[in-house]
Amino acid sequence: MKKFVSKAVIGLLLVSGIASVAQAGTVDTSVDGIFTALTNSKDLQATVDTLMANGAGAGSVVSVAAAAGISLDTVKDLSICTNDISADSRVLSATCLKPRTVATAYVAGMNDPLKYLPATAAGVRKDKTTK
Repeated sequence: MKKFVSKAVIGLLLVSGIASVAQAGTVDTSVDGIFTALTNSKDLQATVDTLMANGAGAGSVVSVAAAAGISLDTVKDLSICTNDISADSRVLSATCLKPRTVATAYVAGMNDPLKYLPATAAGVRKDKTTK
């Protein structure tokens, strides 16, 4: 019976691993994708980790979070890091945003939200009328 249970657990782990790999392949790292992921997220840290692992820029994630209305305190509590593996694949290094860089990117998102919001969230662009 123990053998059956252990094989079932291993099978479930394999299936969940395959599902996460399949899901990771469909991550949209455009401004629209980042905005949608952040606003629909129930676990912001996991969402940020997924976005970063799939190539989203750390500054862009923070700026989009600011434009989306996520508070600075919430963003500061996140660990916004990218992991790099060296060519010999023995050295793993993490590069994290410094608090000052996070604040700068957040202010950029607050000051120019139309740059960091998807077109649907920003609304229809109004043409300037000439006088």
